[in-house]
Amino acid sequence: MTLITMSKKELTRFEVIKRLARKEINGTKAAGLLHLSIRQVRRLKGRVKKDGARGLVHESRGKPGHNRLDGDEREKIVKLLHQRYHDFGPTFASEKLAEDHHFKHDPKTIRRIMMSEDLWQPQKKTNGSIHRQWRERKSAYGEMIQFDGSYEHWFENREESGEVCLLAAIDDATGRLVRAEFASHEGVLPVFDFWQIIRHANRSMSLDPM
Repeated sequence: MTLITMSKKELTRFEVIKRLARKEINGTKAAGLLHLSIRQVRRLKGRVKKDGARGLVHESRGKPGHNRLDGDEREKIVKLLHQRYHDFGPTFASEKLAEDHHFKHDPKTIRRIMMSEDLWQPQKKTNGSIHRQWRERKSAYGEMIQFDGSYEHWFENREESGEVCLLAAIDDATGRLVRAEFASHEGVLPVFDFWQIIRHANRSMSLDPM
């Protein structure tokens, strides 16, 4: 038995394609849920039909990256950085390593090496900008709904149940909990169903004569 590890994106695609295969939804609906073209959805369906869930797993999963460094090569790069490029930025250093020494690696790889060797550190922002600014709450109920998904061991039998995602929506103006429910993950389908229920509930309230 082979274990297949899927990302959240791949798991969501698999669920939608399975619904498409069972004819619960059509190609247009599937394309809308996945934000893909109908042609792309058709290709995904063919891959699932041929290889199952494995057909959606990225082909490079588990393979060594193109920029992976072996020990000897990394040691040579570190030596050059200390001797010649200790005062260079990662981008310029990566260009010189490629041009003059034939070590072709992207700036991100060189940046990680330079940071680990204390040769370079990202500059802190000095323009006085604030990452998050306080704002006033909305003035009326329903103007804005804050939404989030939180993964925790929510239940008593934590070892058996594992992590579960709590989906929650809170009204910005009042802080009132609009809706909360547990889901297996924070993917397209659970979130879509979550908001559909809120939408129908709000529509029913607007039609209530009271």
